[in-house]
Amino acid sequence: MQSPHSSLSKTQNPHTRISTCTKSNEQSGILAVLSPPWNLQNPEPKPNPHRQDHRKTQNPNQISTVKTTAKPRTQTKSKKFVNKSKKPTASPASVAGGDAVTSSNDSKPTKDSNLTKKVEKFKRSCESQSFRQVHGLYSAFIRRLREANKFSIIDEVLQHQKKYDDIKSEDFVIRMMLLYGYSGMADHAHKLFDEMPELNCERTNKSFNALLSAYVNSRKVDEAMKVFKELPEKLGITPDLVTYNTMIKAVCRKGSMEDILSILEEVERNGLEPDMITFNTLLEEFYRRDLFAEGDRIWDLMKSKDLVPNIRSYNSRVRGLTRNKKFADAVELTGVMRAEGISPDVHTYNAFITGYRGDNNIEEALKWYDEMKENRLVPDTVTYCLLIPLVCKKGDLDRAVEMSEEAIRHKVLSRPNMYKPVIDGLVGEGKIDKAMQLVKDGKLQSYFRYLPGLSTGKKDTATVPVSSSPVEASVGDE
Repeated sequence: MQSPHSSLSKTQNPHTRISTCTKSNEQSGILAVLSPPWNLQNPEPKPNPHRQDHRKTQNPNQISTVKTTAKPRTQTKSKKFVNKSKKPTASPASVAGGDAVTSSNDSKPTKDSNLTKKVEKFKRSCESQSFRQVHGLYSAFIRRLREANKFSIIDEVLQHQKKYDDIKSEDFVIRMMLLYGYSGMADHAHKLFDEMPELNCERTNKSFNALLSAYVNSRKVDEAMKVFKELPEKLGITPDLVTYNTMIKAVCRKGSMEDILSILEEVERNGLEPDMITFNTLLEEFYRRDLFAEGDRIWDLMKSKDLVPNIRSYNSRVRGLTRNKKFADAVELTGVMRAEGISPDVHTYNAFITGYRGDNNIEEALKWYDEMKENRLVPDTVTYCLLIPLVCKKGDLDRAVEMSEEAIRHKVLSRPNMYKPVIDGLVGEGKIDKAMQLVKDGKLQSYFRYLPGLSTGKKDTATVPVSSSPVEASVGDE
């Protein structure tokens, strides 16, 4: 479908320049492209006001060395795992000491009993070999435990898997390591990696790369770098391109240009050719830092190597442009995408919505939202987290309710802060029944116990979601 924004000028803009370079223009490699006089000392990228900075909330007490053990529960809790709608929380570091209390005293016994039943049911299901082969079932269950801060139970469930012969399979162990990593429990992933010989499971590049990913996904970049530098020689493992791509992603998160160049230098020294993942990771980082000249050079080199930019490549550019309020250039770029046969996806639209939301321009934000639906794209959690609070702020409660109901129908991952302005607005207008219905449909009872009929006691203000950033998911992730 033709975009309603495509009437803007088609004049080529330096910010949307798409290189037509051919192989005759090929440089010696990425390092040559990024050599002086290109500005690599750009300041840290502008912070995204709608995204939590997990690096700032890193717990300094977690994992000071590569090999660690679980920490006592008296340790400071990692903010990364704080659920703002509940009082005490736990971090992976407190696994050894138990989990945090996540509900009122009245409901805790019932909740714990229900959780125990679900865990036991999952363990029984694991007896089936066909069940154990479905990674999605494991990731969904572990995600729910992670969101409830039940880290000791995550460890219990994953330790339970060692009783099966599958533990001799490297792929099965890799799954467990990655689940630990996504839960912020990289030290447990490392312990499992060390145990692989005892479990009669071979360790190769694949499991080593999974260990690095566990550290990166736990946002423990320094520890990942330590493992990357020390273990290959010790274990006789030769890093491959997946290894280097993982580490490039890690150092990009850290924001160290020196480390990025160091790894790229090692890639070239070992005779490896960067692939699409390498280039897309670099494009995301440079455009995130507003280093458009360097990003465009990377783009040119990518095309010179006969690698065709894909939707992730274009979305990195679009995000960089919309973040800098260069909306006309971003719209023009979507036209180039379509001409290349690449249709904008939900992440492309979210980039525009994010940019206009930053300007409090609800009209333009909603235009992109409507166009997204016209193109039969399903809005995701980020879309609703961006728009629902903004629509409420502008006073259009009916539209906010409509969008909330739509989000519930689409079964997007619910965020309490996403619905709080709507629930509060309905309560403020005396529409208690409507508010309660929305809460029940969205299964949000634990977050809104102050509503009549959802709590047996008085209003518990501690369970009311805290209004902070409405976007708890990363608008840059795809």
